[in-house]
Amino acid sequence: MRFSLSPSWPRSLLLGAVALCALATAQTYTSCNPTAKRCPPDVGLPVPKYSIDFRNGPDNNHWSSVGTGSVTYTPNFGGAFTINKQGDSPTIETAWYFFFGRAEVHMRAASGTGIVSCVVLESDDLDEIDWEWIGGERKEVQTNYFGKGNTTTWDRGGKTAMGDTQGLIHNYTIDWTPSLVTWYIDGAIVRTLAYQDALGGRNFPQTPMRLKLGIWAGGDSNNPNGTIDWAGGVTNYTQGPFTMYVESVSVTNLNPAASYFYSDLSGSWKSISMTNVTTGPVPSQAPKPIPVGESGGGQGREKGTDKRDKGGITSDEEPFVTHDVTETASGVASSATGFAGHGGNPITTTTMVSTDRPTEPANIISGGSSLATRFGLMGILSVAVCTVGMLAAV
Repeated sequence: MRFSLSPSWPRSLLLGAVALCALATAQTYTSCNPTAKRCPPDVGLPVPKYSIDFRNGPDNNHWSSVGTGSVTYTPNFGGAFTINKQGDSPTIETAWYFFFGRAEVHMRAASGTGIVSCVVLESDDLDEIDWEWIGGERKEVQTNYFGKGNTTTWDRGGKTAMGDTQGLIHNYTIDWTPSLVTWYIDGAIVRTLAYQDALGGRNFPQTPMRLKLGIWAGGDSNNPNGTIDWAGGVTNYTQGPFTMYVESVSVTNLNPAASYFYSDLSGSWKSISMTNVTTGPVPSQAPKPIPVGESGGGQGREKGTDKRDKGGITSDEEPFVTHDVTETASGVASSATGFAGHGGNPITTTTMVSTDRPTEPANIISGGSSLATRFGLMGILSVAVCTVGMLAAV
């Protein structure tokens, strides 16, 4: 997540966090937190859908490099996020935000002890939804979320056992609405988060987000012990390079707009104003179910297959015409309920990391130790999400 230091934290904790930031190869932060002060508007995705196939090369109009090290692109594997040496953390993020919808990423994670691959949705006020892969855990993916950067509860993380994450391409999808977050793997639901189950909505991610893709070494020897333990051990860079491959990305935006503005300091989705809303379909409720995993379903597929589109902003509708209007989100997406997933074989259950998590659907199993017990508070600060190790957006 975007790592920020709250003035309400104890001095010893602040000093420890500063030390962590100095030790990490990179970090993220929020340059302006709209729950603390008025901030400039966020650039929005002005149409309902964007897609890119990185096997056709980069899209520098819609993505920016914000990490240390570069991302390369090949016709067989797509975007290659590679750690060649200590200090590398190649990361890209969208140049725009979207406000509820779907983020679908076809990728395979990197191998390597201590190596962490990441897909992160993140907002200016530190709302966040994550996928994380630990290089030493070939058949597992972790999920997490944050609301307003709150790390005072330890019941957010989950683990899902699945097939080979490093040798096969899988479709990892997040559906995000005002009432529900759903994580899918190859079209199968593996976890859900209801609004009321995130501290009565206070911890529910609900403000416009950017999409980040990246990789970093949680096992770097300079990191705190809690970080290294979570990442699976100390990284030996001589065993590299370590590479995460991203073939394609698709983003569906439920509230297309040229920009999003926080009209007050509440951090509520209802406070978000949208300017230059397109005259295309801005839904007042969720659109019809969209198949999830149609080109990456089942148990995954071999890397370097199934060419897809060349990418860019797309729409099944006529070209959009924008006009100067301002709307508040409360009248736009208040009744959205989420997409439905289709296809794909069932994934082994997700195990929550805390025993005090609110009741989950039948395919979610609660259990395991708390994050606080496993890592300690400083460990949580450094490893709660992978982007503590990714370079800050400028």
